[in-house]
Amino acid sequence: MDPLAYQTYLNSLLSDDELYFYECLKIVEFGTKQLIPFKLNNVQKILHDMAESQKKDDDHIRMIVLKARRFGISTYIQARLFKKCATQYNKTVHIATHDRSTSDTMFQMTRIMEQNYPKLIKPEVMYSGKRELMWASEEGGGLNSKYGLSSVGGAEVRGDAIDFLHCSEISSWGERAREFSIGLQNCVLSGYDTEIWLESTAKGVGNFFYDEFWRAWEGKSGFRAAFFPWFIFPEYKTPLNEKELLDDKFLNSLGTERRYGGKEELDLLGVTKTYKTDSAEYKFEITAEHLKWRRRCIDTQCQGDLLMFNQEYPVTEESAFVTSGRSVFDLQVLNSMLLRTNELMTTKPPEKYRVPVNDYRTNMSMREMRYYLDPDELGELTIWSHPIAEREYRIGCDVSEGIERANRDTDYSVVVVIEAQTLEECAMWRGKLDPDLLAWVLTTIGKYYNESLIGVERNNHGLTTLTCLRNVHNYPNLYYERVLDERTARKQKKLGWNTTLKSKPLLVNHLRELIREEQIEIRSKEIIHELNSFSHHPDGKMAAQQGRHDDTVIALGIALMMAQLYPPSMRSRFLKERQKIENTIPLFEYQ
Repeated sequence: MDPLAYQTYLNSLLSDDELYFYECLKIVEFGTKQLIPFKLNNVQKILHDMAESQKKDDDHIRMIVLKARRFGISTYIQARLFKKCATQYNKTVHIATHDRSTSDTMFQMTRIMEQNYPKLIKPEVMYSGKRELMWASEEGGGLNSKYGLSSVGGAEVRGDAIDFLHCSEISSWGERAREFSIGLQNCVLSGYDTEIWLESTAKGVGNFFYDEFWRAWEGKSGFRAAFFPWFIFPEYKTPLNEKELLDDKFLNSLGTERRYGGKEELDLLGVTKTYKTDSAEYKFEITAEHLKWRRRCIDTQCQGDLLMFNQEYPVTEESAFVTSGRSVFDLQVLNSMLLRTNELMTTKPPEKYRVPVNDYRTNMSMREMRYYLDPDELGELTIWSHPIAEREYRIGCDVSEGIERANRDTDYSVVVVIEAQTLEECAMWRGKLDPDLLAWVLTTIGKYYNESLIGVERNNHGLTTLTCLRNVHNYPNLYYERVLDERTARKQKKLGWNTTLKSKPLLVNHLRELIREEQIEIRSKEIIHELNSFSHHPDGKMAAQQGRHDDTVIALGIALMMAQLYPPSMRSRFLKERQKIENTIPLFEYQ
């Protein structure tokens, strides 16, 4: 090849990643074990476009990828970083895995790429070890680029300057995940054209990968999150036969068998996923052929375990983190509910509002206090259904300390509104606010929803909120609990809901029954997140997994208890009771 043709060919390879992968890199095909050119599948193409979009915007790449099985995510990242190292001067690539065996497998992939690299453009390799390649000459020339691997608990690389980092299967790194991953990330140079890739399948909640993925997904970190549901992979379809097509026999069978998810299966039909990148728009939809493949996969690869399928082949990012065994709530129902929530986000997205509050301590009179909602895309109040005249609503509230600046991991204060008849979630406020000012938020939301009955957890900081609701805002519809006074042996009424070792199981079991029987409709993805991680603990308690929150669960549970204790048909009786209470019962100091 003449020099001009060679340079033209080389330039085309360097400027076109897809062409480079196909022309220069060989991989072992899954199933056949044959050596084939690396051609991007549609998942890899989308991920490539997402990465290049971030590079265009930020001059570097910081990606965290939640992956399903056999999508080729690791292969794509390996190929991408191999190109960086084999075509650029003075670059260092580091791959970190959870164990030595996986490191060996990853390096074998790299070695196959290096051994089958086109001789025409192949750089000189000075050193090839068990987990390291170095492109350089003995005389000190060449690319002087290095490609190395390590495993958690193995070789330390702190102090080395890294240009491109790939942390693989972080959810399997165990207790050292945060320490080891952050240590490696701190070694990555901060300049132009550096990359950090964090990828993993999900291994439940409460681990480093779970935390970092959701931070990125919510736009709270420098990483961009990517998730790919199983049905966008072209191989995950099975054609229907003539018998199944006749009179829509297969379609009519959807949703009829519990082992395939019942209503969850039917809800899946027609679910779509769209990706928009700078170069293209990709849209995928679940068809009957996808669902036939799903059934076969549940029966065979997953041994009939539907929860295993949802974890290994997730439809939503939430279902990927679902874990069976210890969960308190029916995960199958929650997954189906999540599908409907995602669909609603597309067809009828919720509205966001800010609830303005003032400091009442400025000797403000009741007449000066204003209660209104201010439309705001960043507001803490999410509304799915606005109030309807003559309808009754119930509100549950879990109160936190409200000290966001002290610790970002403190619980949120949460307000959940449900329609009393249908038990459908209508609205949720979630934020960090001083307990006394939270009363302003509750009053505003309560008045907006037809002076809804409000149940506030009176434990700890809830007492402050209750005091302000009654004495400052004069809210007319507060829940009082009937309790036995041990000193007088007479029943008294105390303001607010008290969560105790006895009352919490009552609340949780009531919520569990309603979810299992699909008698409620939850709209908030935050609530579904927390329900997924709400588990049985070894000490017999039911609570959030370590490192997780349950504030939305408690708020929802209180709202549902309000609906159970005071259903719509009992409104007139309750109003009479409330009148008597307000006239005779003082506000207690609670222990």
